[in-house]
Amino acid sequence: MKRERKNVLVSILVNNFNNEKYLNKCIDSCIKQTYKNIEIIIFDDKSTDSSKNILEKYKNNKIKIIFNKKKKFNSGPLNQLNSIYISLKQSKGKYIFLLDGDDYFLKNKISQSIKTFNLNPKIVFLQDNPIYKYDNKNILPKKIKPKRKIFVNHTWPFFSPTSTMSFERDFLVKLLAKIAFSKSLFDQMFFDARAFIYIYFFEKNYIVSDKYLTIYNQNLKGDTLKNYQKKNKNWWVRRLQYHCYVDSIFKRNKKTHFKFIDYYITLLINLILKI
Repeated sequence: MKRERKNVLVSILVNNFNNEKYLNKCIDSCIKQTYKNIEIIIFDDKSTDSSKNILEKYKNNKIKIIFNKKKKFNSGPLNQLNSIYISLKQSKGKYIFLLDGDDYFLKNKISQSIKTFNLNPKIVFLQDNPIYKYDNKNILPKKIKPKRKIFVNHTWPFFSPTSTMSFERDFLVKLLAKIAFSKSLFDQMFFDARAFIYIYFFEKNYIVSDKYLTIYNQNLKGDTLKNYQKKNKNWWVRRLQYHCYVDSIFKRNKKTHFKFIDYYITLLINLILKI
């Protein structure tokens, strides 16, 4: 039986931490969607800038603000997971769209995505292509292929950011349970990596759209990019966690997985860095 998806309620879950420079534009991009049957839930993870004052101005019957009083973890990626989990429990939408506080949606993002869901009634996960924004310049990267290899040259996993991801609600609830591990494990892995790696290997009903519908702002992430380029200790720790995460989800699903050569190289470098 074909599921009816027309004009269903959509929940946009916004995760914010110290994004005062971009927060207004982020929220406005949700409000100005051509698709109108939406609710917006914003989780502020104890921001220390003027985010709270900005958010107070947006409170209404379609926008719910959650102010986190105390960070649960000493880890950005784990706090992000916690944000999604709490916001999801407060939401009512049939479909869930994720958005970081420094990114934006194009005005037809929801309508185009719901159209794709309607045309493909079995899918539970949809990902669009991001427009990268560097120093106020929009850059269109090469379009991501729907069935691309997630590991380029069997080394580093390649996927799009959280803000390009949308889910059928029931699937996201199950997914959060499947990608959750002890807080001491994978504390450097953000949601986008956990989710897409799992979906890529164990979920058939997903689509990677060829449409550019999300602006991914790189300005605030510059420090992180510099760290990666320098290949410091955290960079190698995160790289190892990606490999170990893949092994763990295969074991959890009782499937076999062969480690890449890069895993052993990365493991060796991590051991050297600990000496």
